[in-house]
Parts: sequence; structure tokens; C-alpha cells
Amino acid sequence: MLDLRLLAVALVWGINFSVIKYAIGEFRPLAFTVIRFVLAALFLFLLMAARRERFFVERRDRLPLVLLGLIGITLYNMLFMEGLTFTTASHSALFISMSPLFAAALQVLTGRERLSASLAGGMALASCGAFLIIRSAHGAIAFTSATVTGDLMTIGASVLWALYTMLARPLLMRNSPLAVTSYSVAAGAVLLLPFSAAQLRDQPWHALSPGSWAALAFAAWIGGGMAYVFWYEGVRRIGVTRTIAYHYLVPFVAVIAAALFLGERVTSLTILGGIAILAGVALVQSKGPSK
Repeated sequence: MLDLRLLAVALVWGINFSVIKYAIGEFRPLAFTVIRFVLAALFLFLLMAARRERFFVERRDRLPLVLLGLIGITLYNMLFMEGLTFTTASHSALFISMSPLFAAALQVLTGRERLSASLAGGMALASCGAFLIIRSAHGAIAFTSATVTGDLMTIGASVLWALYTMLARPLLMRNSPLAVTSYSVAAGAVLLLPFSAAQLRDQPWHALSPGSWAALAFAAWIGGGMAYVFWYEGVRRIGVTRTIAYHYLVPFVAVIAAALFLGERVTSLTILGGIAILAGVALVQSKGPSK
């Protein structure tokens, strides 16, 4: 059975691509990213206070939370943004969509998951669906030496997202998803500040339109706040592999959102790919829970 909260996360993150694409027309990329996660962290800490959750974190969990922020917020966003400048949009979308495959492989290799037929078949079906969607949105995918640097950076970002999902599982056994998200996002934002300082300084803040500020608010509070909490709730509730399989839905939603908001086209390949992804994700959900 599909999880409605994780479906909502995929919907938000898919829409978020169009939102960020719109905002980056006026924002410097790293300036936008660091402000986004600073605002997300503030929102999450206020939510913790409103829900009267404890702010104390055990000493053994403090360094892992910082490491989580470094992996999933700082390094992931730097590699993704920089990789996009050295490769094509189609390559970037393809490699980012592979994070569930990397997570499943790491789970199996470390003995945390058993490679069942439903897991293998679901991942393969969803991967084919993601390829069809990216092919329909960006055209032919051709690999050349000119894109190697960007491709490797984007693959690195995809692996980091898999690790960001996996490494949270032990922390979620002792802390709430809201607390783990709040502290990891805050740590990642702080670590991102030195790398984004130049863009923050050069950003023409006075020239930003209300639409760009609204896009930042959505990306911070919905895409970078509540969606991240729901994601970690999923990891604690149904496990790493079954949660990250929902990441396959993001490119499908992104293409539909781009068609609705940015005038991009939807083809029969897009629909076929979306059906394959839904079937693949549903098949992965039929496997037993992780160890």
C-alpha cells in the first residue's frame, strides 16, 4: 500500500523543481540554497517549540547529526549545483533519480536488506520509468567526455542523498524525525555558509520580486521543512529502501509541474514512465520491512 505522506513529499519536491527554477532567475544559486535552509531550520525549531519537543540531544548523537547535515545539505547541494554547470539537465535528472538504486545496493551490501524479487523488480521497473520521463522531457541522452566532470559530481550527489537517508535510521530510533531534521538541516546550513558567502555578498537583494520571495518561502518551509520531516518519518516507519523508492516519483511530478507552470510539454513517454514508476514503487512496498 502506498504511503500518503510520502506521496505528498514526492508531490512537493516535484513542484519544487519549477519553484526553484523560477527563483534562480533572480537569486544566485548558493545564496538561495543557504537562505532556504537557514529559514527551514528556524521554522523547524519553532515547530519543535510549539510541539514542546525536547531540544536536548545526547552527546553520542551530536556528531552524527552534524555529519548528516554535512552529507545531505552541504555537500549534496554543492555537488548538485556545481554538477549541473558541467553537465546537461538530462544527465543531472537521470543520475539524481538513481539515488534509490544506490540506497538499495548499499542496504543489501551492508546486510540491512535482503535482495528479494519484489525489491529488485520494483527498483528496475521504477528506474525504467524514470529514464522514460527524463527522455521525454530532455530528449536523447548522450554521454561524452565533455560532461564527465559534471556527471561524476551528480552521481556523487545522488550517493550522498542515499547516505543522508540511510545514516539517519539509527538516530531516528532515539530521536523524533522533527528533531533529527531540525538539527541536520541547521548544521548543513551553517556548514554551507562559508561556500556561499561570496554569492550572499553579491546578491542584489533590493531587486528581488515578490514572486521570488514567495518561491523561497515555499522551498524553505514546505519543500525544505515539512517535506524533510515527513521523509524521516517514513524512514523510521517503513525503512530506508521502501521510503527512498518514493524518490522515483519526483521526476514524474517535476515534468507535470513544469508543463502546468512553465509551459513544457507532456508526451506519451511521460505518462508511460509515470505508470511504470507507480507500479515499481508499489512493488517495492510489497516487500517485508528492513532489518
